[in-house]
Amino acid sequence: MAGRFQNAIITVINVILAIILIIILARPGQKAKEIEVSIATIEDVSSLPYWVAYDMGIFEKNGIKFKPNEVSRPLDELENTLKGTLYASFGIDYTFSIFKNAGDLKILRVLYYSKDNGDGLVVKDTSINLKSLNGKRIGYYDNTRYNVLLDETLKKVGDTAVDLIGLTLDEMESALDNGRVDAIYATEPILSYLEKKGYRVVKRNLLFSPDIPVIQGMGISSAVNVSLRREAINRIRKSIKEAIDYINSNPEEAKKILNKHLGLSLNKLPKFVIPEDIGDFQKFNQYLISNELVPYSTIKVEDILSEK
Repeated sequence: MAGRFQNAIITVINVILAIILIIILARPGQKAKEIEVSIATIEDVSSLPYWVAYDMGIFEKNGIKFKPNEVSRPLDELENTLKGTLYASFGIDYTFSIFKNAGDLKILRVLYYSKDNGDGLVVKDTSINLKSLNGKRIGYYDNTRYNVLLDETLKKVGDTAVDLIGLTLDEMESALDNGRVDAIYATEPILSYLEKKGYRVVKRNLLFSPDIPVIQGMGISSAVNVSLRREAINRIRKSIKEAIDYINSNPEEAKKILNKHLGLSLNKLPKFVIPEDIGDFQKFNQYLISNELVPYSTIKVEDILSEK
């Protein structure tokens, strides 16, 4: 009898201890056990979700630990992410990815992307227009492959031989002001930013019609990472989702974070999308192919949201 009573007491104590343990583990704000990762960030508008997640402590809250690695231009970041040397990269331009992989993006995994509508050619010298570009120097964002798209487009305009010069975002204004370039090609929201600064847009929708969702920078991982580092990638995804939710709820604060990192005071931000389907990619790809802006008959994106 005494033995059964003693066992009952032990059972009750174990139940109480289990309840206490569950409460402790489930406490709001409980910090997740850290996973150390290696990631890279390009200094681009599309890296804003990364900066928000970093500055607001979202990565830390979700147990993601890393040493910041920010670069002005992508060198090996895309390749190292696809190989799995890097867990993820942020701010990788979509057109850059297309040409780097010859149109085959099957091992790339998209965590989020930014998009906007509209592009144009910006000048300081108001005597320059689309018909007087022959021999001129046109700047473009060096982290993209807009130079290839521009070259194909300008060939169709006529006898328009131009020098295409890659620039970082913070070089664009000075390049126009000091005469390093005669014009700059830009997509939104940089186009509106330059226009607000007093430069003139001489041609809108030069490459893209206004109804096309121009996919710009992305946060990416790879098939290797989502298969072998699932927990880490899931935590990165969770952090990015929380960051994008913050951007959508607090756009003015998000603009301040962007200005802190890039020195750009944008009127509006591009739309940041966590993709649920590949519709935007298919539409953008079809536009590039049908307008002969890329030398590919297909751009393979069927697997970019796969968990394998």
